[in-house]
Amino acid sequence: MEKTELYERLRKLLSTGKSVIGLPKHPITQVLLENMYIEDEATLIVSAFKKCGEPLSLRALSKASGMPKEDLKKKLEDMYYKGKLMKVGTLYMVLPYLPGGFEVYFTLHRDDPERMKKAAEAHAKLGKLGLSFELSASSYPVYRVIPAIQPTERLIEISEGSEVKYQVLPHEILREYLAKAKPPIYSVVPCSCRTAAKLAGHPCKRTDENFCIATGMLAKTTLDQGVGKEVTLEELLSIMEKAEKEGLVHETFNMQDTAMFVCNCCSCCCGFLKSVKEHKNYGSIIKSNFEPRILQDACNLCESCIRMCPMEAIYHHWPHEADLSDNMIIIRKEVCIGCGICASNCPSNAIVLEKVRNYIPVINQAELTEKRAMEKFH
Repeated sequence: MEKTELYERLRKLLSTGKSVIGLPKHPITQVLLENMYIEDEATLIVSAFKKCGEPLSLRALSKASGMPKEDLKKKLEDMYYKGKLMKVGTLYMVLPYLPGGFEVYFTLHRDDPERMKKAAEAHAKLGKLGLSFELSASSYPVYRVIPAIQPTERLIEISEGSEVKYQVLPHEILREYLAKAKPPIYSVVPCSCRTAAKLAGHPCKRTDENFCIATGMLAKTTLDQGVGKEVTLEELLSIMEKAEKEGLVHETFNMQDTAMFVCNCCSCCCGFLKSVKEHKNYGSIIKSNFEPRILQDACNLCESCIRMCPMEAIYHHWPHEADLSDNMIIIRKEVCIGCGICASNCPSNAIVLEKVRNYIPVINQAELTEKRAMEKFH
């Protein structure tokens, strides 16, 4: 098979699925795929796998590819180790590029360093060419923001025993959301977005630490692969609070059930937040149902919130009036995503979260996939 045709077939395969973010037909995509998958790997995938996400046995893959089982198993295990395939028990499957393949490949970070660097550079170029807008190709966003832990807990304490317009729901409270993971296994893993950004020459401006987490069966998989560090729920919540102090935003799939992966995102590397901030691509995420409010009497104008806000949604309004009555910090609600990082990092507790909306997402992954497919634009 001619090389261009081979990688075009691979592009099509990795772009299939109801809620998949498809790879564009572009020379940069071929550069990306050529570096992620060398020719014999690409040939194996397009000959043996007919669609993404379908677990297949070694016997079925041997029959489809024409490779002897012993040689095939060695090849599949190597690709699994490097994050080019996934494994469920003794079955193998290929993941779509987004979401799935990109995250696994760069989280594991085990392939040839030079090829990974070139793949990361190509991924960054595709983002600028318009791949970021594929995140919002459906009117139902794939990701949502979960507000910071302490400001949410303070809001709940204030609301208890008083009449409130909106009730804080379990999927909006990080502790309760994570506690529902099945099985209750948690691991901390390297961030695929930060790894790719660093390889492409743009290291994260917020942190060098690992803060992304896997839950349930995915957590077990990361532990089996030797890439995840197992933690308890209490340890995980402490890590989440530390992430908030680094200015990272909690994001997860736009559903009520606990997703297998919860991100702690920066706006310089994360595909979703970067897309929102740089391209005003708000269709790619759902803001939280909360908004910060500044208690002006308690605010000492230290500007910590300005420095920490991942979306640059806060500014110091320098006074016009002689009595300095308009010397204040102002939040631009139109670009605020309701993450609560400002409230979490305010040294004088002068910022509180208020629930201002009652958006309720679909319940589970199946409904999310179907909803996005039904409301897809193109």
